Amino acid sequence: MMPKRTTLCAVAVVTLMLLAGCSDVTMYEPGVYKGSGDDTASEEAAEARADDLRERARTAHTDR
Repeated sequence: MMPKRTTLCAVAVVTLMLLAGCSDVTMYEPGVYKGSGDDTASEEAAEARADDLRERARTAHTDR
């Protein structure tokens, strides 16, 4: 069986190695979109989705 000190060092080394994979952290600012352009996020696309949903709601409610 390994002595306590060796076991503790082994656990510490393994923990540090696992945490090293988390070093690529991206810092984001609230309210700032830094990604590539998104066509579905435009005002026109939002209005088109709203129109489609209004039409679906209108047809669903007239069936009853």
